[in-house]
Amino acid sequence: MNEHSILVLDGLFDSLDVETSVAASRGWSVSCWDGSDASLRDAEVVAHVRTKVDESLMQRMPRCRVVARFGTGLDTVDQATAAQRGIRVVGVRDYCIPELASLTLGLAFALDRQVDGVRTGRLGADDSWQAVASRVSLPGRTTATVIGLGSVGTAVTRALVAIGIRVRVVTKRGADAADAIGAESVGFSEGLAGAGFVFLHAALTPEAQGMIDSRALAVMSPGTILLNTARIGLLDESAVAAAVKSGHLGGLGLDARLAPDSPLRALLGDPRIMITPHIGWYSARSARELRERTIRAAIDAFLDRDIRGAQ
Repeated sequence: MNEHSILVLDGLFDSLDVETSVAASRGWSVSCWDGSDASLRDAEVVAHVRTKVDESLMQRMPRCRVVARFGTGLDTVDQATAAQRGIRVVGVRDYCIPELASLTLGLAFALDRQVDGVRTGRLGADDSWQAVASRVSLPGRTTATVIGLGSVGTAVTRALVAIGIRVRVVTKRGADAADAIGAESVGFSEGLAGAGFVFLHAALTPEAQGMIDSRALAVMSPGTILLNTARIGLLDESAVAAAVKSGHLGGLGLDARLAPDSPLRALLGDPRIMITPHIGWYSARSARELRERTIRAAIDAFLDRDIRGAQ
């Protein structure tokens, strides 16, 4: 009989075969939450994706010592309450860098080159380039600002620099980090001004919530293409929708599930917008790595806690 078990509150897939296999290799078991308080009462380690692990839920898990998330962001967890209750909160980083970076760049260049218009025939499948050029403006954007220089932001910056785009970065890591990858470190407002592309790769902290609002948009040059494959909470959605409608934004690339009442829903189908359903992280490879690493991280966090507690 296994000594310890991980209770999965909600998983990435219907099957927990990958999670079960990894846990079993460490002498642990995995079970799926049945929704009852009884199963929560004995849970020492829980894993989740979307479930809000707030104070109310933690009170129903008196023995819980570790909360693990299938993902990077930990905004699904009330971390202040977790700290007060002595619960460790862990996630997984850097499991989908090529997947997310490639989608980000794909959205940017598809919007810049109006690929969707060509593909659907709006520009005319048999047109010569001269005929297309007489009707369509392709500005040739050669500057970009990347906000947030984490793993994905760094990968995107390196790729942009490699193809000859001038990149400025807004980062707390300083000028040396920017210089090392061929970019220039600038302040937030300076980065927004004059950029052909603005890429958002910042963490969703309280300070970053809604950072792209009407004031930030007003600083951007007309025609800027905005890319956000991080968190939709970085946007003031009403302000961004208004900027697209007015034509101030030249394009919007977004990887997110829109809320039913999102003002951006009114723009679906607009060729200046490309929205993917929070798929940027996914490939068969990255999904398996995320599942495996989450279970390992949960077990390691629990064992580390036991070791420290015994000293």
